Amino acid sequence: MEAILRFVGLDLELDKELQEITDLACAITKASTAVISFLDADTQYFKVKKDPKDIVGEIKTFLRKDTFCSYTIKQDDVFIIADTLADERFANNESVIGNPNLRFYAGVPLSTCDGQKVGTLCVLDTKPGNLDENQVHMFKIIARQTMKTIELKCRALNLEESLKEVEAQKAYVQDADIRLRSFFESSNTFQVLLGKSGEVIDFNKTAYNFIKNAHKTDVQRGDLFVTYIAPEFVSKFIDGYNRAIKGTRHIEEGSTDYGEKLGIIWWDATFEPALDKNNEIIGMSYLIRNVTERKVREQKIIQQNESLLSIAHVQAHEFRAPLTTIMGLMSLIKDDGYEMAGNYLPYLEMAVNNLDEKIKNVVVDIENNMVNVKL
Repeated sequence: MEAILRFVGLDLELDKELQEITDLACAITKASTAVISFLDADTQYFKVKKDPKDIVGEIKTFLRKDTFCSYTIKQDDVFIIADTLADERFANNESVIGNPNLRFYAGVPLSTCDGQKVGTLCVLDTKPGNLDENQVHMFKIIARQTMKTIELKCRALNLEESLKEVEAQKAYVQDADIRLRSFFESSNTFQVLLGKSGEVIDFNKTAYNFIKNAHKTDVQRGDLFVTYIAPEFVSKFIDGYNRAIKGTRHIEEGSTDYGEKLGIIWWDATFEPALDKNNEIIGMSYLIRNVTERKVREQKIIQQNESLLSIAHVQAHEFRAPLTTIMGLMSLIKDDGYEMAGNYLPYLEMAVNNLDEKIKNVVVDIENNMVNVKL
């Protein structure tokens, strides 16, 4: 059924080669009309006729149960009705007793290359007729040529559609590649794609410009990227690369001194497995972000906090000094047995001790914070 639908959907009505085949069929059989048709379970589709104004007229479809071709497609040889009125199977057929008053029919099934019968090549006339052995032989040859021509046109159409799909897919891929490349190149992040041997497969402008400034050379595809790594970072780079090649994402942070021109640069580096469309690891994506500005801000904040904590520490100890004096005086008062203040001394002592304890806690907290900041 799928094969029939494929052929029915072909635009063959005005095809020059198939028109010539119908002309040849009429010439060989001496019939007035030839038709190439396809049949599905219920309908016969007239696809090519010798002449649009022939005895078939403008009819393009017909109920299969009422057609002569429904008999033809069930056999392998040429099916001939020399006189429709003399054949009880067709004597009362509407095409015989009414317009176009058919009296002669000969048809041969059209089979695909894999043996599926999908239609017929038939000739028709309004007067009785017949075919001799030579005409039958030639008619069968023409039928085979008809199907080869149609299948060739079908393949050509499929190829054309496939080419259109390929071109559309190619355009889509090119557009996606342009967009991806634009995103890749416009990024301020240092990005390099490395192969499974550590060779450079691709890089963006940020990576190219940085390597040129830092190493006074132009990075090239195929270069071993480790040659562009600062000596003190080589071992960590190799470790991160090996992890990525095994499928594990890894991140390193640090800084590198590039001398007077670039100075100290703080960075974080991401080692990411690079996968193909089948999720197979083909190398590593190496991304470096310059976080110097953030680190400088963090250092400033740390320095400011250290200064504030230092001031707080000094002030806390300064608060403690007069309290030490008060506590000493309290001891003297108690030692002298100053009775008039006796009723107040417990309260005074309690308040001083509470204040002292709070200041002790403040001092301890400040000292702990200073240690944490330095860590």
